[in-house]
Amino acid sequence: MVKQINVVGAAILNDDNQILASKRNDDRILGTLWEFPGGKINMGETPEEALKRELLEEFNDEIKVGHQASSTSIYHYDFGEVHLTVYFARLMTHHFNLVAHSKLEWCDQKELLKLNWANADLPIAKYISSMDLKKVQI
Repeated sequence: MVKQINVVGAAILNDDNQILASKRNDDRILGTLWEFPGGKINMGETPEEALKRELLEEFNDEIKVGHQASSTSIYHYDFGEVHLTVYFARLMTHHFNLVAHSKLEWCDQKELLKLNWANADLPIAKYISSMDLKKVQI
């Protein structure tokens, strides 16, 4: 039986409608690949609660969570089947104390697809790259 891993990510927007991409540390699973910051949803947590907790753990930052950015992406990795749901978000603080990532990058929509995304994140990055981000309310 394949292990199902429910994961949540944040498509963090700034005032210029750029999206924050995060590069995983080399020594982690899927190291060197880019992703939407976030992590696993714990038992009893809503996706929004998990996202706030993960951003506090990974960046020491607080976020405001908006609506879901796209449909959930499902990808079969060697270690399990990842179900990734990404929500739009805005930073309430700006500490960026990196724990699980080696680099952060603010990207314009056209720059998003130049990054080497993790397979679960790629379809969502493609979807966001073609959206009208001016209409996103958070």
